[in-house]
Amino acid sequence: MRDTAEARRLPVEGARNLRDLGGYRTADGRIVQPRKILRGGHPGQMTQAGRAAFARLGLRTIVDLRSTSERETLPFPDDVLASARYWSRDYDLSRGDIVQILRDPATSPDLMRQRMISNYAILPYEQGPGIAAALRLLAEGEVPLLVNCTAGKDRTGIACAVILAALGVPREQVVEDYALSEWLEDPASQLFEIDPEGPFAFLLSVDPAVWHVMNRSDPDYIRASFAALDEAHGSVEGYLEAELEIGAGELERLREVVLAG
Repeated sequence: MRDTAEARRLPVEGARNLRDLGGYRTADGRIVQPRKILRGGHPGQMTQAGRAAFARLGLRTIVDLRSTSERETLPFPDDVLASARYWSRDYDLSRGDIVQILRDPATSPDLMRQRMISNYAILPYEQGPGIAAALRLLAEGEVPLLVNCTAGKDRTGIACAVILAALGVPREQVVEDYALSEWLEDPASQLFEIDPEGPFAFLLSVDPAVWHVMNRSDPDYIRASFAALDEAHGSVEGYLEAELEIGAGELERLREVVLAG
């Protein structure tokens, strides 16, 4: 798994969990073209050399799934955005219970795991606007396209799982792609440099075992998303049509843009 993850990592110094979704084969034998869809985390630790390498990716579009406060705390540099179409939306994280549970010293790793699984059943709906935007921009040919959030594994993870499923990539391959995140980013590490006097200072006192569970890309997390969609809509395609109003025509255009063969 580590070798697979490293082979997908893009060489941008300081970029978090930045990797290519190209190369996966669909059920009908086509292939996701390289450098069409990229996924990653926040841009706040890119070095000057990393920013130059990031610019060379030639991104046409960035779909930033982070909340308003997250984007304000760790914005994309102006020069990075100069030539890319940038999509975002103003919202506050609705999963505030995670903050509460992190603040509670009585929280156990098992309780955090249960909460993560329940949250993943909600994520496809909470992040519906961003998922719809990414799919429609891809179908319009706005590639290369980057989907990102802060860690690059929860909101980005569900968005990219839905995109790959919509392209026809088999589900277990989608789950495997999701799971690569923890091979690229140690789940025990902090997401960004924390100011001991700042609003995220409480993270410094979180039980490391609880933090590790929250930061994992456990396959059971993304399977909980798929299970919720299957139960409510019968399939990912059913979710796309019912919740995001994306039908067969747009999906076919998406596949024409992204797939080869």
